[in-house]
Amino acid sequence: MQTETAFDLRYNVAAMYIAILRDDIATPEQAFAVIEDSVHKLTDKDTVDMINMRIGGMSYKEIAEIYGISDSSVIRRIKRYKKKTSQTAI
Repeated sequence: MQTETAFDLRYNVAAMYIAILRDDIATPEQAFAVIEDSVHKLTDKDTVDMINMRIGGMSYKEIAEIYGISDSSVIRRIKRYKKKTSQTAI
C-alpha cells in the first residue's frame, strides 16, 4: 500500500486549481503538464493562476511549492504582473 505525502496532495490540488482556472485545460494530464512545464518557464497565465490561487486562500509558500519556485519569487511575479497590467491600462 502506497501512502500519499503532503506534497502529492498539494500537487493534485494544484492540478485541480489549474484545470478549473484555465479554459485551455481539458484533462487532468494537461493540468499536470502545466505544473511540470512551469518549472522551466512561467507565463503571464501562470501568474494569473497564482493570483487566483492567492484569492482562493492559498499561501505564497503553497503556490511556490506547486510551481517549484521560492515564495519570494511568487510575490515578485505577482507584484510585477500587477504593475505591468496597471500601466498598460493607462
